[in-house]
Amino acid sequence: MKITDLNIDCLLVIFKYCSESELMCLAKANQHLGRIIDEHIFYPLTRDLLLCGHRNEPCVEKRNKTHLTHQERLQVSRNWLSGTYRERPYYHHAHLFPTKLFLERDALYVTHDSYLRKYRRPATEALPRRFDEEITTATRSDISDFVKKQDTLFAGRICGACFLCDDNGITEQQMHQPNEYLYSVDFVNDVFVTSTDACCKVWQRSQEFGLTHFDLAMKLEHSFKSLKLSVDGEWLYGGLYTDKGRRALRAIHVESGEEVVYNSNTISIYDLKIKDEHVLFTANFDTTFRMFDRRIDRDVAIWEDPFDSSFYCLEYDGLYAVLCGTNRHARVNLYDIRMPKYVQLFFPGRTRQQSCQSPVYSLACDSQYLFVATDHNLRVFDFKANCGVRRDYSRIYDFNR
Repeated sequence: MKITDLNIDCLLVIFKYCSESELMCLAKANQHLGRIIDEHIFYPLTRDLLLCGHRNEPCVEKRNKTHLTHQERLQVSRNWLSGTYRERPYYHHAHLFPTKLFLERDALYVTHDSYLRKYRRPATEALPRRFDEEITTATRSDISDFVKKQDTLFAGRICGACFLCDDNGITEQQMHQPNEYLYSVDFVNDVFVTSTDACCKVWQRSQEFGLTHFDLAMKLEHSFKSLKLSVDGEWLYGGLYTDKGRRALRAIHVESGEEVVYNSNTISIYDLKIKDEHVLFTANFDTTFRMFDRRIDRDVAIWEDPFDSSFYCLEYDGLYAVLCGTNRHARVNLYDIRMPKYVQLFFPGRTRQQSCQSPVYSLACDSQYLFVATDHNLRVFDFKANCGVRRDYSRIYDFNR
């Protein structure tokens, strides 16, 4: 009788006496045993992992190009926590400008000057060297922000012109004065919002004779550095560029224009993410990353940067991991919202073209890769690479090690 002839219950009793490394060896030695080990032992261990968890199908799962076994998830998550990765620079450009990123399962969208480039993700490496498609209009002004949902893409330029790209083609419209600097855009269904250094506007999309036009529905005297519409489009959440009263987090009811001033003690918000219908994440000028609960109108958790740097951008995996990009040294902090401090710091290395003093302008990630947009290039960290180098800064201030 062979061990593979035993039923699953008997095998699981035997596996209790095996170490994790022994289980991995068994999984590699026999395909049948590997399936049982992966589904019955590694599956419950990987439900709530940082950036590799799969409980309730978090948003990071939708961005994964390749399927990871539960055994691979366990190893990749440990690489994130220990700072073990391989780094590669992509798309160097001499001209300095803030790049924005958006990651999907099959493509990465990157702003490049006045263009929006689509890079199709290959199965064998992080990114190709050449873009697959270039999206632009006749206006030659830098793209400051863009949003993509399903097959619709909405982008805004610093001069106040915005364009919509969907199945009907590309439509561009001047939505703000050219002397205003456009910060952020978002949309849900037919409701579109734009914000500059002078004001914020809510637009309603209308179509007639096959042409798309945006009608102004509301103008707000607020300068939101970052904004997001709720899933149903009922509320607009925004972070002011500056507020002397230290109440920079606001909510606007889209239909009535009612404004809610939230009790979050911060002077300026650089980025904002919606966790769920009640909780918001904010990246702040005052060197903090905050989790705000609308139900009790207060910050339920505050994390401070260990080097007193402002946070420029956020990325959320849908479970417990939040990545924060800082304003110096292209550094990225990894936080577990169940823990009181950061769990890892990532410092990009130097290249011949760049000394890495840049801020992090935008972040994107899936379970395996971290994409970091800097002044002059895009840095890609591969946490599944077999030849990864360990750079562990999780205890950088522990002098008694």
